[in-house]
Amino acid sequence: MITAAEAVDLGMSAGEARGKLAAGLWIPHARGVYLSAEHQMTDMARLRIAVAATGGVVDRTAAAWLLGFLPDLPDIITLSIPRSAHGAAHGAVDTSCKRRSLPSEDVMATRGVPVTREALTLLQLASALAIDEAITIIDRAVQTERVLVHELRASLDRNSGAHGMRLARVLVAAAEDDSESEAERLFVRLLKQYRISGWVQQQWINGVRMDFVWPELGIVVSVHGWMFHRRYDRWDRDLRTANMLGLMGLLPLSFPWKRLRFEEESVVRELVAAIESRQSVD
Repeated sequence: MITAAEAVDLGMSAGEARGKLAAGLWIPHARGVYLSAEHQMTDMARLRIAVAATGGVVDRTAAAWLLGFLPDLPDIITLSIPRSAHGAAHGAVDTSCKRRSLPSEDVMATRGVPVTREALTLLQLASALAIDEAITIIDRAVQTERVLVHELRASLDRNSGAHGMRLARVLVAAAEDDSESEAERLFVRLLKQYRISGWVQQQWINGVRMDFVWPELGIVVSVHGWMFHRRYDRWDRDLRTANMLGLMGLLPLSFPWKRLRFEEESVVRELVAAIESRQSVD
């Protein structure tokens, strides 16, 4: 891909450029943006054409693809263009442009293309994707240290007034480990809202403190924060506890913050089904 400005920088005259167009050697894809007829329209070419045509910064789902968070480049290239821009050029590549001025700390160049940095890209996914998919991607990025939680917080603070950051704020707060206690509050609220009784909180069983227990039914519920399996030792301990409860004839259930926050109806269905199954045994 080449732009008219790049052709001039390479010493090519306007006549030579017109000659390549007339001969079909260059194919125009936007005003002053061309692709060599010898090259296929690859995903990277689509991205470069969109950037050249709009003068924008790749963001949201397109940035997630460029940075390796998503496997496929979306059909519509997402970009941010400056608020001062007079208008984005129309081209052969479909684009979705949002007018906003990005902090310099949140922009970098990847493969010669301006793109939002990892932290802001992940924050934008909270509103650009289904929440479950966004949480999975952010969780994986934090687990592998592609991005650190304090970097998410810093980027959120810099872009706090941007559209679509409401869910991002929720996710960052959860990533900062506020989600464990919130998960307990959410579960208690569900129990009261659906008038589910017979439970006690913080009960010890065989030397292990359990979050919620139905003593008469033998049901034990553990609730967890978002990133409760960040440490192997805790993951191993939780598995051992579940095995211990099962061997005692108890029914262990586990609900993470994500489900309590966004899938409360399915949580209640599972819990009610467990209660009914234990009642029928009695």
